[in-house]
Amino acid sequence: MAAVLLSSVVLCWAVLFHALGWTALVRESGGSCGGDDCPEGLPAVLVLAVVFSVGGVALIGWTLTRAKLSRGAAAAVVVSGLLAGLLPGVYGYQWLRGEQARADAPATADGPVRGAERLKLAWRTEPNSGAAPRGLRGWSAGDTVVRVRADGLSAHAVRDGKQRWNVTAPVRQSVCAQSTRPAEGIGLVAYGRQNKPCLTLAAVRLDNGTTLWKRTLKGEGIGKGIALGGATAVTPEDGAVVGRDAATGGERWQRPVPERCKALAVGASAARTLVVEECLPAKTGGAVGARLLALDTRTGEERWATKLPVESAGTAYVYSAEPAVIGFQESDQRGVRAVLAFDDRGTRRAAVPFTGRSGDLDIRLSEADLTTEGPFVAGDTLVAAMKKPGEDQPQYVGGFSLADGRELWRTGRLGVIGALALREDGRVAALTSGWPRTDVVVLDPAAKGAARKTALGAEAPVSIDADMLAVSDGYVVVNRYTDGEPSVFAVR
Repeated sequence: MAAVLLSSVVLCWAVLFHALGWTALVRESGGSCGGDDCPEGLPAVLVLAVVFSVGGVALIGWTLTRAKLSRGAAAAVVVSGLLAGLLPGVYGYQWLRGEQARADAPATADGPVRGAERLKLAWRTEPNSGAAPRGLRGWSAGDTVVRVRADGLSAHAVRDGKQRWNVTAPVRQSVCAQSTRPAEGIGLVAYGRQNKPCLTLAAVRLDNGTTLWKRTLKGEGIGKGIALGGATAVTPEDGAVVGRDAATGGERWQRPVPERCKALAVGASAARTLVVEECLPAKTGGAVGARLLALDTRTGEERWATKLPVESAGTAYVYSAEPAVIGFQESDQRGVRAVLAFDDRGTRRAAVPFTGRSGDLDIRLSEADLTTEGPFVAGDTLVAAMKKPGEDQPQYVGGFSLADGRELWRTGRLGVIGALALREDGRVAALTSGWPRTDVVVLDPAAKGAARKTALGAEAPVSIDADMLAVSDGYVVVNRYTDGEPSVFAVR
């Protein structure tokens, strides 16, 4: 009897794995997949379905011929085995698919990690006609999303995708810089001519597309990046970092950059502006120096300054002003190449290397870097896309402590990560793209990376270079490069 019961359990798993596995294949991959393009754990599910089918049928046939059971008793045992196998089979399927939270990962506010739910395409714009300029980064401002590209800005309503306004770049000029994010309904852009300095600074109202003001700068124009912190626009200009009223363009403060120095990067919140300065040595053959300055965004007053442990030229990027988190990459291969975190007094708290034994961070390294997203700071955790040694594309997301740099958690293989977005609730959404399916995986940094997956399906019009924006009731994807795909679409 026990053998019949066990073989019935195996047969139950066969039926269950076939039903769930083939349904998932059609739903998540359009009915076929191969290699790394297959959804997580699905090949194993389908292989086991076949193994359980062959083994279950053989076992139940063999055990029934040897068991001395009446027809009624045999049927009762088989039915009992089928029922007994249901719950373990479901848990086994979820474990194989990566849909169960790890033992050390508590459930999220949405409950335990769940399988792929369906997101629906809410709206899409018409594909661009002809050769369209490559897009830059998108902005989200209330019920409006803005696509920034070289020839100007265009806005769409989050609800239905209708175009609200369009701002064209000046004649023979292109967008050469933009603020990472808008503030108080305003976006900051800069325009420049081909192979010329970025000389025209402009602020745009994002609800109606009104250009609030323009300023023509002198000398070398805009330096490395521009930022908005509350009601203040912060720009590194010719020999100085300047703070302006974001609504009027009036100058509020100006901080000269020391001789032989330049601003590598700026970032701002409403209260704090961070400036990464790099300085050439006073003597030939000396080491290049760098420091991080924290200024009051409203007044430009210095709050603290700290020397960075670098000795060669490099690139920098400000990931967060509060808390202070930057990335620095020296040209010296043995120099500092890490995310650096600082406390409110400028003391360095943690360093997370860009490259480590367990994998590489796939993050933005400079203002010109448009191919990667993040990292994002969620509470006291740095969240970044990662790739394992030897891999070309990121397929994991990891969380690192800003207190000591330790890796706190890492997801399983999610698929190729096309974009990351920080949600208002502090969670991070990862857009995993790659033929023939696309998913959105929402990660909770506060719950050790516990995840929840939603499927966009095989027809999601994601291009090879996309930006994702978290909006109130879903996500808007901005395709920076298009080849038949819509420039913007929304899912919810």
